[in-house]
Amino acid sequence: MRSRALVQFARFKPLAAWSVSASVLGASLAFYLTGGSLVDPASMLLAMVCVILMQYVAHPMNDIMDLELDRKAPIASTGRFKPLVDGSATVKEASGLSAVIVAAFILIMVVLIIGRPVLLLPAIYGTVALFGYNHPRLRWAYRPYTELYLGVPINTLSVLVISYVGSGIVNSLSVTVSIVFGFASSAFFVSMMSMDYPTDRANGKITTVVRWPRSRYCTWFPLFGLAVAIAAVPVWMNMGAPAIAMIASSVAAFAVLALYGKRVDELRMKSIHGSVDHPEASSGNMRLGQLGVSIVFSMVLSLVLLSGGLVH
Repeated sequence: MRSRALVQFARFKPLAAWSVSASVLGASLAFYLTGGSLVDPASMLLAMVCVILMQYVAHPMNDIMDLELDRKAPIASTGRFKPLVDGSATVKEASGLSAVIVAAFILIMVVLIIGRPVLLLPAIYGTVALFGYNHPRLRWAYRPYTELYLGVPINTLSVLVISYVGSGIVNSLSVTVSIVFGFASSAFFVSMMSMDYPTDRANGKITTVVRWPRSRYCTWFPLFGLAVAIAAVPVWMNMGAPAIAMIASSVAAFAVLALYGKRVDELRMKSIHGSVDHPEASSGNMRLGQLGVSIVFSMVLSLVLLSGGLVH
């Protein structure tokens, strides 16, 4: 395996938007809940490493499952790099790498669960989700609604678990912040389905967008997250001054995510009607825009929580 394959498997932009952002936000939330006095920073760091490893290993596993599909798709035009397609890694090497990383994060899970048995439930869910979505025999990635029963819950649990390990607290604030992040970080995942619509449809990968190609799903999905943020306002108002920044940034982020989603939906419609050929590159750029908004949003929330923790 070439060294560049290890970097390409990481896919740093999605990694930053999901597991890295979830780790920073979860740690910031723990800092706020404890007033800056984390109860177990070492274990919290282990939980952060575990979350990042789980997302990293999903990439080579998914590439193995999607190899034949990726060979047919215009991967280069979307700005993505697939080591198994370009030959910088073999399936055997990717399988070996995956096995090592899976063993590492399971070991970390065991260490964390010994001190906190309640973590067994999210650990099981996360592991089942990882293999269900990426294993070639289960192929949940080829079914619709995975963003609802895998994407949002996994990102939500990542923040919630890290926050709990660092603070020992689960309350309405930590739950609502985690769910809001779950929706914001999954918006680009839905747009990725739209980007891959032509190839997925042609090869029997029935994602939500393939199931409902003429829907405005990429537009509506961020608005579901906005609804959660609005519902969380009574909880956040108990924070005092930081609540204003939390609410304002949530409204702004989901509004921009929805606008990007609208453009993605419109491009897909043009593709369906035959007025646009090969929409993958343009859709990819919009998806990356959503990814950037999600990262910035999570960093803003983290800064608000960190500053609030100093005076909490």
